[in-house]
Amino acid sequence: MDGKRAVTLVELAIVITVFIVIFISLTPLVNKMRDRANMIKCSNNIRLISIALHTYAADHNEEFAPDLRSLYPDYIKEEKVFRCPSAKTAGTAEKCDYEYVAGLTESSPPAKTIVYDRGGNHKKKGRNILRVNGSVEWVENT
Repeated sequence: MDGKRAVTLVELAIVITVFIVIFISLTPLVNKMRDRANMIKCSNNIRLISIALHTYAADHNEEFAPDLRSLYPDYIKEEKVFRCPSAKTAGTAEKCDYEYVAGLTESSPPAKTIVYDRGGNHKKKGRNILRVNGSVEWVENT
């Protein structure tokens, strides 16, 4: 030989195998990170809905909106706020990915739930809930 070094098929197979093992071992981590990011985006959407509900109540004698679609477009400008990124449906103002409890007011008990994820939005791991006082929390399914 004149000093040139070539890659053998065995070396190439070993390198490909190592990459496949690394890819397979990282896939669950990537899926978990994606689920966590969707949960946070969903929480942010619910926070925006909370701000819109409280603004609506300030304009309407301390009563929350009769339904979530009443918030669009005057109080929520972007329709994508009504879509949970983990949901299988494409939520809109007319068919929101979140459930709403109508008939509450600013003077309702602060811990009362007013908006929450529809069942199955987060693969039955849990759901984001919005309380009357404006707090958003993640509740694990049991």
